[in-house]
Amino acid sequence: MNENIRKPNIERLLTVMKGGIADRVPFYEILLEARNVKALLGKDVGTTMAASRGCSADALYSPPMEPEDFAEICHKTGMDAMTLESLWTPLKYKDEQGNLRVINDGRINDWPDLEKAIRPDWEHDFKPRRDVIRRYVKVARANNLGVVWCVGAFFQCSYFFLCNFNEFLLKFYTDRKFVEAMFDVCMDYYVEMTQIAIEEGVNVLFFADDIAFKSGTFVEPESFGELWLPRAEKLLKLGRDAGLPLMFHSCGNLTAVMDSLIMKMGLDVLNPIEPYSMNIYDIKKKYGDRLTLSGNIDIAGPLAFGTPEQVRAEVREHMERLKPGGRYIMSTNHSVMDDIPPDNYRAMLEAGLEFGRY
Repeated sequence: MNENIRKPNIERLLTVMKGGIADRVPFYEILLEARNVKALLGKDVGTTMAASRGCSADALYSPPMEPEDFAEICHKTGMDAMTLESLWTPLKYKDEQGNLRVINDGRINDWPDLEKAIRPDWEHDFKPRRDVIRRYVKVARANNLGVVWCVGAFFQCSYFFLCNFNEFLLKFYTDRKFVEAMFDVCMDYYVEMTQIAIEEGVNVLFFADDIAFKSGTFVEPESFGELWLPRAEKLLKLGRDAGLPLMFHSCGNLTAVMDSLIMKMGLDVLNPIEPYSMNIYDIKKKYGDRLTLSGNIDIAGPLAFGTPEQVRAEVREHMERLKPGGRYIMSTNHSVMDDIPPDNYRAMLEAGLEFGRY
């Protein structure tokens, strides 16, 4: 096998994101959890995404792993890019001792709560993240890698960290102005961080916001789209104006909003297309000439509970049905979680190399 096929190459990923055909199907994962990272590197350096550890009230900022370690992971797996994220808006409060704490307990449920919340600032939030982006971009360029900037979960952050889930969804029908205000507070942060990331030289804008569960969107699509889509487009315009590929992630079933929301955003890539929520082959048939698909290798199937041979068979089927015409990026339907045996993950990568060549 040509050794260049194994090597990471950011141009491979960018080419396929934009609809071209490269030497092989690219590999890209949002996240590798600690078990498989340790199996790859032979040392315990945690996960590839700091946000996966959750938001600690005590830690104002949890930096990711060292970029050199992430670059080594890419060389060992053939992934073409590293991920940096700023998914959760770090609103804060002061505890009884006057110490700043990050809000992650759903305490913002009315207007007074929102007004009291302390907004992100340069010293605590923007500068440390800017410095990390700068280091990652430098290491990426030295290793022929890219940096994917993952950001923008203004809906998910609101219902998952900042507000009570049920209370926030009810607000769509009882106090839309509050929902809009929450979205805009988050968006102010995401826009400023994304402008910084683009200035520092990231390669892909990856907008991630979980808007759906297995049967459809959390909120009735028309009402949801009225508030969500204009803000999504504002964020994506930053990447579009900078010439970056635009990628979107949402778990769940997006079938009912593919035309009304997803395709209206002018995306290049859709991820992760969960196999128990959406039919990736139908999506390929209907949208594959306009949209690159990323994901769908089932983390609740052979990858977690089967044998390497079964993993190989699943990857082969994906390649045979999704590789033609380009516009497919091999990845899981969520992330490489600790439940996935390292032997099975290796089998996925090797099968991708074997069956993903053009």
